[in-house]
Amino acid sequence: MAMGGGELEQALESTFSFVTTLVLKSAILLNIPDIIAKAGPNASLTLDEIALELPTETPNLHYLSRILTYLSTKGFFVQTQTSDNPSDIRYGLTATTKMFFVMENNPSSLATLLLMHSHPVLMTSWHHLHECVLQDCNGFEKAHGKDLWAYGKDDPLVNNVVNDCMSTLTDLAIEQIVSCYDGFKEVKTLVDVGGGKGKALAHIVKAYPHIHGINFDLPHVVQTAPSIPGIENVGGSMFDSIPSADAIFVKNVFIDWDEEKCEQILGNCHKALPENGKLIVAENITMEGLVSDKSIDIVAHLAMIALASGGKERSEKEWKRLLQKSGFSVVKMVEPPGPLSKLKIIEAIKV
Repeated sequence: MAMGGGELEQALESTFSFVTTLVLKSAILLNIPDIIAKAGPNASLTLDEIALELPTETPNLHYLSRILTYLSTKGFFVQTQTSDNPSDIRYGLTATTKMFFVMENNPSSLATLLLMHSHPVLMTSWHHLHECVLQDCNGFEKAHGKDLWAYGKDDPLVNNVVNDCMSTLTDLAIEQIVSCYDGFKEVKTLVDVGGGKGKALAHIVKAYPHIHGINFDLPHVVQTAPSIPGIENVGGSMFDSIPSADAIFVKNVFIDWDEEKCEQILGNCHKALPENGKLIVAENITMEGLVSDKSIDIVAHLAMIALASGGKERSEKEWKRLLQKSGFSVVKMVEPPGPLSKLKIIEAIKV
């Protein structure tokens, strides 16, 4: 069989596809997108100018040049040269990097998402994907002997990188949720189950100052949460019990767990609510019977195997069945505007 150029290129690109993630990570850790952004809206800097902002007096500019040249070919930086002198090469930011990889004062930044998923502890999980098929196991637990949340208890660095990422994803979603969903109006006490650092509650309480918020998460997680007026940080396990309130908010938690664990969480939500108490769930909802052909959607499904404990995205029918089985009646589903196209808010009442 003759060797095709296109096939060879695809094979080599696939072999080295990990490089883009890790090289981009190095640029973020060097703070290069922010260094260029601080120089002005359309700034471009030379290697020497960038080097002046690095936390060392002796950076290797040849290595830095290779990193930025590679990322320029991948669309993260714009490389320009006004003469034959290599020192005249300048680097600016593309729209993608400005929007998603500048960290400071940028609520849409995905830098923390990249830093979490490229962390060595989390990346190790993907090396066990074939064993997940053969042994029906979870990649993270196979790699580390415990799930991600238990691991974070013993490793503050992993705990921080995961919580920072969760806070970023909350920032992307919560404004759209608050703007389109008015079900918080009559709520007096609201528990955010798996609330992390309290970002979601901070937005909700700001919009509805009469609410007393309870940010509920694992003890080692809420220890990292800042003190926010109107919000009480409470540590515990949602698999044991949930603080009582007249409404419960759960965002992107059930996606991590299998049916049995979801029923356990929902059962504890049911116990914590008064009669006709309100459960507000924000989750990605899949279309019934349709399989997405978007690679990023398929990556998310694979991440559930590598990192989560039997979790998955569920359809409306699956959600209604799961909630009904747990003693809830679905009142309505609301789809927020914005880029998170699969995110929906499910309002259910305890019956």
